[in-house]
Amino acid sequence: MIRRACRRVPPRPGTLPGRASRLPVATGSQDTVFAIFAAHERRRAADREALFAEITRTLRPGGTLILVEHLRDRADTATFGPRGLALHAPPRVARLADGAGLHTVTETRIATIVTVFAFRLSQA
Repeated sequence: MIRRACRRVPPRPGTLPGRASRLPVATGSQDTVFAIFAAHERRRAADREALFAEITRTLRPGGTLILVEHLRDRADTATFGPRGLALHAPPRVARLADGAGLHTVTETRIATIVTVFAFRLSQA
């Protein structure tokens, strides 16, 4: 599916290819990482944990993860039906972040079925 999408809309010049398990940036080099409608694509718990760990690896101390996701709740279930089961409830997202060494700064619903989280890596 990703290959088909890239053929239809090629990556912008300067785009670095990467995988959720190995982002193409140095350890501790990023002030902010954006994960927009990406975390729910990791279907297995171990893959989700690996994604959060990899994001944490790339963040500088005090760095921020901005996570935008559809979340599993009544509005999502009404919208997506059974497909909504792939989405994550807010407590699960918070546990994933906490397990990766990130703490919640904010959680803001920006649309009926979209929530933005900001997580921060400790300073030291």
